[in-house]
Amino acid sequence: MKILVTFAGSAGVTSSVADRIARVMTGLGAEVTLLPMSGVRTVRGFSAVVAGSIEHGRGWMPEAMEFIRVNQVLLKKKPLALFTVIPSLGSEKGAESRMVIMQYTAHVRGMVHPVSEGFFSGEGVTGQKAVPGERSKFKLRILFSLLKESEFRSHEVETWAARLHEKLLQVTGKGPTGPVHGA
Repeated sequence: MKILVTFAGSAGVTSSVADRIARVMTGLGAEVTLLPMSGVRTVRGFSAVVAGSIEHGRGWMPEAMEFIRVNQVLLKKKPLALFTVIPSLGSEKGAESRMVIMQYTAHVRGMVHPVSEGFFSGEGVTGQKAVPGERSKFKLRILFSLLKESEFRSHEVETWAARLHEKLLQVTGKGPTGPVHGA
């Protein structure tokens, strides 16, 4: 499966989140192209697209909205996932704040129909050092659904990306359509 992971801007926390998503999907066997939205010439040739932006005035950055608008016709024909980095997310809790946060991408959902959306605080995204073997252990815990609540929060991007990868395999018909038994 060939996946485009793209993000608004060229540096910062949003690019770090996009990089983490791309690394997880690559590790799970996808062929991933990671580009800032300004570097994307076409979404043709990709099986799926993952697009993201930092929250900007309770919505997406203008560059991200332009990317969706320009590619709208093609994005409606392939699986699309959205991610939004909301720095204040760590302090917002409960169903009411979730409804407010969902409004951040309502204008995007008005143009395209994502198969999944991820909302991340960006906390703990930059400056993480890889510990040998930890990523493999984490992947196994994701695959066997053994994550504890605290692990889910500290690895929210990776967890979402792994679940999204599985969903994209199902939606594109390139993976199992039900639970895998006998592993």
